Amino acid sequence: MGIVGLEEELRGRYPSELSGGQQQRVGIARALSASPDILLMDEPFGAVDEITRGQLQAELKQIHEKTGITILFVTHDISEALKLGTKVLVMDQGKIQQYGTPRELLCSPGTEFVGRLVEKERQDVCS
Repeated sequence: MGIVGLEEELRGRYPSELSGGQQQRVGIARALSASPDILLMDEPFGAVDEITRGQLQAELKQIHEKTGITILFVTHDISEALKLGTKVLVMDQGKIQQYGTPRELLCSPGTEFVGRLVEKERQDVCS
């Protein structure tokens, strides 16, 4: 529970007694309890507010750093992908547009689509 930022006193509570962010953390804790080699997360933070989302993103980065687990993170939010990913795969209409590090996508967009997608995120990154 500690690795996902949950206090020990929450252990006996039911999901309906937890906040949305706490429920997300419980889901991550349950997934990690099986010690998987790969963790698939499909839009895991879509249903939480922006403040909680930022906290969960930071905690997920720490979990990755502490455990070394491979996390396949599916999101439609390019800023989230660039923030959390060590590698990012951009798709459009089911076709791969570019695969690379966040810096590669930002500084050398491989297609016009990727360029438009990362345009707002490029500020001061590639100078």
